[in-house]
Amino acid sequence: MRKVTFKEYFTILFGGLWQGIVWVFGLFGYKDESSYGKVLKRIFASCATILVVIFTGCILFAFAKEVVYNEFIRPRTNNRVWEEKYISNHIVFQEMFYSEKNRVFDKNKQKVLLEDVDWVVVSGDKDSLAVYAKNGKRGYINRFTGEIAIPEIYTRAWIFSEGLAAVEKDGELLFIDHSGKVVIDKDFQVYFDDPKYGFKNGYCIIKNPVDGKMGLIDRRGNWVLKAEYDNLFNNDGFWQVEKDGHVGLYTSKIDLMFAVEHTAILVDDNIIEVRRADHTAKRYDRNGNVVIDFVIDEVDNLQYETTELRNDMESCDSEFLDNKIYGIANCQQYMVRSGTYNNPDYYGLLNRQGKIITPPIYTSIKAIDKNLYLCQPDGVIINDYGEIVQ
Repeated sequence: MRKVTFKEYFTILFGGLWQGIVWVFGLFGYKDESSYGKVLKRIFASCATILVVIFTGCILFAFAKEVVYNEFIRPRTNNRVWEEKYISNHIVFQEMFYSEKNRVFDKNKQKVLLEDVDWVVVSGDKDSLAVYAKNGKRGYINRFTGEIAIPEIYTRAWIFSEGLAAVEKDGELLFIDHSGKVVIDKDFQVYFDDPKYGFKNGYCIIKNPVDGKMGLIDRRGNWVLKAEYDNLFNNDGFWQVEKDGHVGLYTSKIDLMFAVEHTAILVDDNIIEVRRADHTAKRYDRNGNVVIDFVIDEVDNLQYETTELRNDMESCDSEFLDNKIYGIANCQQYMVRSGTYNNPDYYGLLNRQGKIITPPIYTSIKAIDKNLYLCQPDGVIINDYGEIVQ
């Protein structure tokens, strides 16, 4: 079969487009066979030819780059481009760009240790074993040597923490040691949202697979806090729990420090701040001793409307000022924050000597006279002594 030259290819292409242009012009009734008409048709045919050539070139370039080069040329060249993540001083996890062929590589020996690896994750406490995934399964490698310590036999697996790692096998949640020996087998199951199982200060959070309630187990797999809490987390060494909208706190040794009856607990450095159900707040040290018995977050003056009117509005700088004159009430309002976004802040009355007149039981306080205050949500009026005015 005779090969077609580029000249013949473009001649045939141009001729075909020329016939197409003539046919299209004919459809619209344009049958000018003069020199001008022929020139006009040839211009259209030339433009169409250029557009077809450009479009064809783009298709061929994209195919060559995305398919031919990435699939056939790049993997067979020595000039590979890798993204590297160190898992120890000289053992790295390498991910090749434009490919799924990841590997574990020894940079000192320039040797591939493990191929076709999906990912590798090192534990936060720098345990000697790192979890890896391959062929839809998970196992563990020694991050210092790159050798397989526990082969990929698990459906799911988590990092080692405090010498133990959680794995899922045959639908069960187990805990293994560095040799792969099962040390905790208590008929646990993995909760569907894939929590991060790991030991912290000797305990691990476990979720009930049915309702998602959370509890704590020890290193033997025994429950130290039953799975009955809506939320449970380690808060700076303490174990904070939440249940039915209330919050409590356990020590690092699982001794109850604050019952599950508060609205918020904040642990900050050496201070534990407890927001109570009665809207008051106290501060404690880390041993549970009271540091501040009554926490006040803000204090503000209260203004009330007088019966007098301002008569010099023209001298005021702001156009937003009205002509009313306001006075300062005898008492101030103080605020105690709820400590959470879904609960309102509460207010109480404080006299000028700093004495608490009312507890923080109101969502708002508005002065209506020098010694009278409208308090919500009850809609009551109280005086300077906190007494309800009948």
